[in-house]
Amino acid sequence: MEFSDLIEYSFVHLKHRGIRTWLTLLGIVVGISSFILLVGIVDGMNASIQEKMGEFGSDIFTISPGGNAREGGPPGMGSSMSADKLYLDDVETIEKVDGVGTVSPVLSVSVELEYRDKTSERTVTGVDLETYEDTNVMSDLLEGRYLVSSDKGAVLVGSSLIERTFSGKVGLNSRIEIDDKQFKIIGILDENSSMGGMGGGSIYIPIDDARDLAGDSIASEEVSKIQVKIDNGYNLTAVVDDVEEALMEDHGVSKDDMDFTITSSVLMEAQRTEILGTLTLFLGLVSAVSLLVGGIGISNTMFMSVLERTREIGLLKALGATSSQIRNIFLVEAVVIGLLGGILGILAGYLLLQAVSLLGYEGHISEFMLAISFGVSLGVGAAAGTYPARSATRVPAIEALRYE
Repeated sequence: MEFSDLIEYSFVHLKHRGIRTWLTLLGIVVGISSFILLVGIVDGMNASIQEKMGEFGSDIFTISPGGNAREGGPPGMGSSMSADKLYLDDVETIEKVDGVGTVSPVLSVSVELEYRDKTSERTVTGVDLETYEDTNVMSDLLEGRYLVSSDKGAVLVGSSLIERTFSGKVGLNSRIEIDDKQFKIIGILDENSSMGGMGGGSIYIPIDDARDLAGDSIASEEVSKIQVKIDNGYNLTAVVDDVEEALMEDHGVSKDDMDFTITSSVLMEAQRTEILGTLTLFLGLVSAVSLLVGGIGISNTMFMSVLERTREIGLLKALGATSSQIRNIFLVEAVVIGLLGGILGILAGYLLLQAVSLLGYEGHISEFMLAISFGVSLGVGAAAGTYPARSATRVPAIEALRYE
């Protein structure tokens, strides 16, 4: 019996038991689609985190108010809310640490933007005009220029702010009101602006203007965060440790009750490894259980098929079919079920991944992982069908012919 005959023979019998075939396929479809979905989400998260790490820079780190997040928790989640503040004195403390190059304070203020009849509640970022270019990963400009030391009443905006908030009605040299104060747009950042990690919807003004907008809502020398660039030739981790020690001493706190958070590419890499390790373990368990259930379903279906076709097996043997030919009939049938389930699972997983992407969660699946999924479905089908196929060869021909 040729291989093409085995394939055709398998499809005839699978079609004959249509409902059972679809129910058996479902187990493999669920297993493969969950594998595709979870791998895609993990790969997407990995790519996103690596992109953020690239924006951060290998020689730059950020200090934010809020304690004990250094181990990987989010910044600003310390327990001492009133004490978790940063000030210009902290900038001076950091500048004295060996290996520190540029220290740039940043002040974020909640404001109301207004242009003609359009208003929006936003957060503006005030940057130190002397130092921000060294400590921010700058994006390309669509139009205009960056802020310079002589600027006052000037603003840099992202293109998405213009499109989403002002419907494209403002542009370069337009004047907008920020808390009833006039600001002139001197530059427009591209939609994927990475400056300060805030994206194209960000708004940047001189830090002195931001302090004027904040008024009495903050202390006179308070800052929202401090960005630090190390000198060439220094190790980032070592400088981060020294800055941490200096700030703890200056604040009079211990490592257990730090009132600030340090974030760097090194710490983000450690966090990324931990998160992805946990997700990968979860991925493996979910996929393994799903595929195990699918494999058991194939085995059960094939055992039932052997039982139902006992007389057919006897007839084939009486006509001269060898044990290997009998085995191959059922083994190929199991493999076909696995492959069909794999193909449908890949399609279902891809569609689910696209749906998840529409919700804002980036997903990505490589051709290599698609090939792995296809191979796994084939392997599950072959493994699940091996024992039922062998049991079919042990059916005595005479007894099989008498079977009703």
